[in-house]
Amino acid sequence: MPRKATRRAFGTLRRLPSGRYQTSYIGPDQERHSAPATFGSKIDAEGWLALESRLIALGEWTPPELRAKLSDKSLTLGEYAETWWAERALKPTTREHYRYVLNRDLIPAFGNTELQGITPESVRTWYASYDPSTPTVRSHAYSLLRTILGTAVTDGLLIANPCHIRGAGNVQRAHKVEPATLAELETIVKELPDRYRVMALLAAWCAMRYGELTELRRKDVDLEEGVVRIRRGVVRVNGEFIVGTPKTDAG
Repeated sequence: MPRKATRRAFGTLRRLPSGRYQTSYIGPDQERHSAPATFGSKIDAEGWLALESRLIALGEWTPPELRAKLSDKSLTLGEYAETWWAERALKPTTREHYRYVLNRDLIPAFGNTELQGITPESVRTWYASYDPSTPTVRSHAYSLLRTILGTAVTDGLLIANPCHIRGAGNVQRAHKVEPATLAELETIVKELPDRYRVMALLAAWCAMRYGELTELRRKDVDLEEGVVRIRRGVVRVNGEFIVGTPKTDAG
C-alpha cells in the first residue's frame, strides 16, 4: 500500500511501495493534477512541485497534462481545440457558440489534422469552400480557427499562425438593418401592452439588449439623476436561463 501523502504548503508528495515518489496538487482550475511520471528521489519530486507553484504564481500555468500533449508533435487540431475550449474563460452564450462552430466547421475540416499539418494553403482552400452568401458563418469559423491556432503559437506548438487571409475575420452583414423612424417607434410603443412600453423605449433610446432589460431592478433606475445602471444580463443556454454580468466593452 502507498504511504500516506505528506502535508505540504503546496501539493502532496507520496512515497510508493516501490520507493519512488508520486506528486499531485490542486491547480487554478480547482482540479487535481499529477506529475506525468513518478520520481526516483524526493528532491526531484519536490522540485517538480516547486516549478508548478512558480508557474501558477507567474500566471504562466497550463495543466501538466496539456504540456505533455504539447510535446507530442502529432497532436491534432481536434485534440487541442477540445482542451482550448474547456479551459477558456467564456460567457455562457459565447461558449455555446464556439462549441457550435467547432462541431459544424472546424472539427469536420481539421479535426484529424496535426497542428503542424495545417498550412496557409489548406486554410485558404477551406475558406474558399464556403458559400459567399453566408459571410457571417464563414467569418466566425475563420476567426475561431485563427484564435485557436494563435494560442497554439503561444504554447510553442507552431512557429507561426497559418491564418493569413486579410479581412477574412471581419463580419459583413448580408442584409442592411434599417432602424425604425421616430414615427414608426411611436406607433410601435402605442400598440404594445402598457407593461412593455417602457422596455421598448429603453431598448430604442438606451441601446439596451433584451437580456439587460429583463434583468433591470427598481434600484437600477435613478429617477432623480436620470440614470439607468446596467448591472446584469440574462441569457438562455440549452433551455436554461443564466444571469451574469453584462457584455464587456469589446462586446
